[in-house]
Order: sequence, then structure tokens, then C-alpha cells
Amino acid sequence: RQGEESKMKSVIITFIIGAAMIGGSIFYSSYLDRESKELSHITSDIKTCVLNDDFNKAREKISELNKSVEHFEKIFLATGDHIEIDNIKIHLSELKSYAQHRMKSDALGKIYVLDFLFEHLPRNSQIRIGNIL
Repeated sequence: RQGEESKMKSVIITFIIGAAMIGGSIFYSSYLDRESKELSHITSDIKTCVLNDDFNKAREKISELNKSVEHFEKIFLATGDHIEIDNIKIHLSELKSYAQHRMKSDALGKIYVLDFLFEHLPRNSQIRIGNIL
């Protein structure tokens, strides 16, 4: 009788832990998707500024993007891939330099890279059978 109660407690605890992991994963994925869209939106604003040769406004938006990445980084590093954030920061630094020197085509190239990285952040963190096996 005690053995059956012990097994039942183990099953219940396992179920609760599993549910917490799935719930946490859904919450984190939603957060990651929201943040990624916000970073992409700022990047789109930067692209518009660069295309219009408004490098002063572009530098302001790059500063805003940098602050947003720093905020996002604190949470992402706890659970995400450090290499992804490092890549984002490297490309963001290069974009800042290109905008500072009014190098339009180089700046646009970095904008497209950042946009790609932001778009793939949520995809790379989703739970998939292939990630588990």
C-alpha cells in the first residue's frame, strides 16, 4: 500500500514538473518573440533613416537599439546561446561605425544581417523534437 502511494506521489510530482517546464517554455518563447519583433522594428526604423541619408537620426535609433539589446541580453543570457548575442553585438558595433562614417551600403548590409539574426532568435529557441533527440 505504501509503495503504491509513493509511486502515485512520484507520478504527480513528475506531472507538475513537466507542466511547469512546458508553461515556462511557452512563456519564454512568447517573450522572445515579442522582444525579437521589437528589435526588428527598431532595425527597420534605422534602415529607413539610412535609406533617406538621415545618419543623425540613424545614430539615435542605433543607440536605442543598443539599449534594447542590452536590456534583452540580461534575460536572454540566462537561458539562450551566448554566441547569438555576441554576433548581434558585433554587427551592431559595426553598424554604429558605418553610420558614424556615413557608409550607406555597408550600413545597409549590417542592417540586413541584424534583421536576419533578430528574426531567427525565436526560431532557434523553440522546443522541437529534433532539438530533444
